[in-house]
Amino acid sequence: MNLIERSGNTKSQPRSQDDLLCEGRAWKLTPLKWRELPSSRCFTTRSAIIQRDTPHTLPDRLGQNDAVAPAPHPNPLPASAGRGRSLSRHEEANHLVQRSVLATDFPLPSLARGEDQGEGSRSIVPSASLGLRRTLWIAWLATTAVLSAAGPSLSQKPAGIVAGGTPAATPYYVQDTGVAGPTVVITGGVHGDEPAGAYAAEQIRHWSIKRGKMVVLPRANVVALQAGKRLTPGEEAAQNNLNRDFRKVKENGPPRGALAKALWEFARQQKPTWFIDLHEGGDFRALTNKSVGSSIIPFPTPEGKTAAAAMLAAVNASITNQSIQFKLLGSPIDGSIARAAGAHLGAHAMILETTMKSQALSLRARQHRIMVHTLLKHLDMIDASVTPEWMTERAGVSFGSRVRQHADGGGRPDEVRTLARAATIRLAVYDATGTGGTGAARVIEQVGKQPGAIAVRVCGQDIQHGVLGQFNVVVVPGGSGSKEAAGIGEDGRDRIKKFVEAGGGYIGICAGAYLATSGFAWGLKILDAKTASPKWMRGTGMVKLELTDRGREILGDKRGQFDCKYANGPILVPAQVESLPDYEPLAFFRTELAKNDTPVGIMVNSPAIVAGRCGKGRVIVISPHPEQTPGLDDFIPRAVTWVVIGK
Repeated sequence: MNLIERSGNTKSQPRSQDDLLCEGRAWKLTPLKWRELPSSRCFTTRSAIIQRDTPHTLPDRLGQNDAVAPAPHPNPLPASAGRGRSLSRHEEANHLVQRSVLATDFPLPSLARGEDQGEGSRSIVPSASLGLRRTLWIAWLATTAVLSAAGPSLSQKPAGIVAGGTPAATPYYVQDTGVAGPTVVITGGVHGDEPAGAYAAEQIRHWSIKRGKMVVLPRANVVALQAGKRLTPGEEAAQNNLNRDFRKVKENGPPRGALAKALWEFARQQKPTWFIDLHEGGDFRALTNKSVGSSIIPFPTPEGKTAAAAMLAAVNASITNQSIQFKLLGSPIDGSIARAAGAHLGAHAMILETTMKSQALSLRARQHRIMVHTLLKHLDMIDASVTPEWMTERAGVSFGSRVRQHADGGGRPDEVRTLARAATIRLAVYDATGTGGTGAARVIEQVGKQPGAIAVRVCGQDIQHGVLGQFNVVVVPGGSGSKEAAGIGEDGRDRIKKFVEAGGGYIGICAGAYLATSGFAWGLKILDAKTASPKWMRGTGMVKLELTDRGREILGDKRGQFDCKYANGPILVPAQVESLPDYEPLAFFRTELAKNDTPVGIMVNSPAIVAGRCGKGRVIVISPHPEQTPGLDDFIPRAVTWVVIGK
């Protein structure tokens, strides 16, 4: 989540010693983020994503080589180990829109209020201390490098705002190649309790095209998305279902409601050849007629049906369970924006529906990407370098090596930390088969507050197809270690191990800690550790932890014993694997839980958090749950920083 936030008119804002001007832009350092104070050419947003912070050079084709070095820096576990409750649709949507990855937190307050964009001051306050200036300089280097990264910009700034001046204000992004070709408009987030469409659209907008124009509106209904509701809050019943508010086939009147009118005007102005609206259903259409989940619903044109058939084949090829594969349905419902685009704008329009039931957000987003990718390939708008695994903007700058060189060269810790957090954290968070509870969402929320950080949910298929080439850290949260291993798959586990060996970071929490160890046939074997006993179900509750000296260096200077949530995490002992170095304890358990006939006494004074190395990469495994414990919100971000920069 990006930490470059653009604010309102600087003429009315006091300047302080924390202000900095660079390359015509004024930047302000706040406790958690950089804020860009707008110049006459600045675009004001609340939280614009600046993503040119790639920590290593990406392969020419994403997914080709997980071993591209990121920042230089047999008893199966029962399926239920460490399991917690799953997120509700409302919670998932809220985490997506308010905290999660790649989600610019619109509406845009400055634009909604109609404020002018003032000119930034051109002076650096001379009274700033040398230490502050030095820290600001390091952060400036990182930030300006992000902004000046090689390669074309992929619509990093919105091309415009729909429903500007209202609480529903939302941005859209345009890539126009100038080469003759179709115009494809992609929308997501029309219904607020269907987050995968908005999530996927936010990723798709970074794909480069070679001809025609692609217009992406990721969050069509931000008010409903923020509430996690299908119906738009505050609207009267006659117009609170946004996807029934558009001009019907036999109607000549305008859409119902201000937002529908604004969206329709946006669609009309784009003159779309193709109009794709991303949605979700509650259940699989193949199993019940009561839902349209997992379906493609094209407006009936010959070209649309041909493309839909290709998209159907592509997405179904990724689904081994034939009973839940996608179905091809009839025309979009009358009153939907897709039906209106087909009937009144002459577009080849369709609705794409994934299924929320029993499927992770990352997997649903992947299915959307597969279908849109197939369409763009069918239209000859993308080349072989664009794959469905492309989730972030590409860039040609390697920040990881710069941070590592600065750290290894004896740079001051505060400077190293500022440089790392300003530009290098690109986090893949596994959230699919085997995970449970709120762990993934909490990790994304906490890491997302760090300057320059990007956190993306990934599934096993993403990992198997090489997505880790875009990241420098992977986090596997709690759930069931054996089920996570099965969901990631043997090939995916091998890719994670190679990723770490090549210099990537790994953080495993509870079940993810089990997964990292060397004592299970399904383990990653990236840590010289195994479990002390096959009896793992010790119970859940609060336990006492205490950091070691090294733990305080990495995780924060927290002294004495403190409470932390525990839920059947591993009790670790050395595995004596010669090819792996010994792990280093960062924290010890000082109390224990020993329910369900588990051994008494082995948990007290055993390692609760350890750090290790595997090849060029760094590993931290965490048996308890600091990410779910009040007051320990900084543990995971600090752990991530350490596995990226090593200090």
